[in-house]
Amino acid sequence: MNNRLGISLLALLMAILGCDPVPVQYPPGAINSPYPNPGTPNAAPPPPQVSGSQVMSHAWNKAMEGAFVGLNIGGPFGGAGGLTLGFLMGLVTAPSHYAQLNAQIQSEQQKDRQLEAAIEQELERQRALEQQIAGVSGSNPATAQQPGVKPPPAIGQPQLPAPQSSSQTQKRQDSVALASLSKPSAPPAPSAPFKNTEVRDTNGDGVPDLWIYYNPQRPGEIIRQEEATKGDGRVDTWSYFKDGKLIRRDVDTKGLGTPDMFFYYEGDRIAREERDETGQGRMTYRAIYENGRLARAEKDTRALGRPDLWVYYDTTKDGEVVVKEERDINGDGVADIWSYYDDGRLVRRDVSAVGLELLSKQDQIAVPTVDLKPISIPGS
Repeated sequence: MNNRLGISLLALLMAILGCDPVPVQYPPGAINSPYPNPGTPNAAPPPPQVSGSQVMSHAWNKAMEGAFVGLNIGGPFGGAGGLTLGFLMGLVTAPSHYAQLNAQIQSEQQKDRQLEAAIEQELERQRALEQQIAGVSGSNPATAQQPGVKPPPAIGQPQLPAPQSSSQTQKRQDSVALASLSKPSAPPAPSAPFKNTEVRDTNGDGVPDLWIYYNPQRPGEIIRQEEATKGDGRVDTWSYFKDGKLIRRDVDTKGLGTPDMFFYYEGDRIAREERDETGQGRMTYRAIYENGRLARAEKDTRALGRPDLWVYYDTTKDGEVVVKEERDINGDGVADIWSYYDDGRLVRRDVSAVGLELLSKQDQIAVPTVDLKPISIPGS
């Protein structure tokens, strides 16, 4: 019995392998047919025939699927049966499978051809519009003899714009519309970073002296401001803002086109000031403020690139009241003289041993020697 069944299955397998696969046939012009009628424009090529290798590949795929299902259901015998049934099923369904796959491919190709045809049609329409625009705006030598056309103005006579009729205005609008249609792929021009700019003439002399730059993303918020404080149209002050608050102000006091004084602000109050008093591109004066009042200043009096004078102020009193002063007289970056003040009057001065020696040699002692109290500096 088993031998007969095996022989029958083998005979059936040989019969199926010996048959040529037949693709799925559709009546001509049928709706469900993925192929157009022969002789129509852009007709797709006929579906390819299914080869024996494709049939065997599909049959083995189905056999593997059947074996997997059979093993899960009936163990090894079920796997063998599933392998056989899957293989036979793959042989039977291979032609329809590849026919459906080819139909999908042909459908996608047909969509591509339709899209290309639509693009070509749009390009033809744009070329026609461009030719129409060229015909409307092209110059005609005989225009000068046509009635209603004014001759060019005489030399030296200013040319005034002629009033335009409603028909001319409508024609220009149509030309602009056609021109916009002729270039649909042109990207929009990027917006300028400071397109929101306001120019003012604050003193009324006809020359701009104030330029205000607003945040393009936040209308009304100032991000930068330039001023010509001398009224000559040349910018000498630059102000910078963040979240609508002033954070820095640069000033050109020498008229060189570059700032030499810098003011820094915190919470609308000045916090630091720096100056380039020698014009060498480095700071020779720096001041620190507390709550808007001057607290400390350091100066480079000899232009050596580092401060040699430190002045401390009383921030509890109005005005600039000095409480202490430190000075470096030998240029080593360490203070040599300490002066103490009470209500702006010198009350005491301390001098290091190095400073006292230098002062005695240079004969630069500004107060009696008894008022100078030598002190020792660690490491000196």
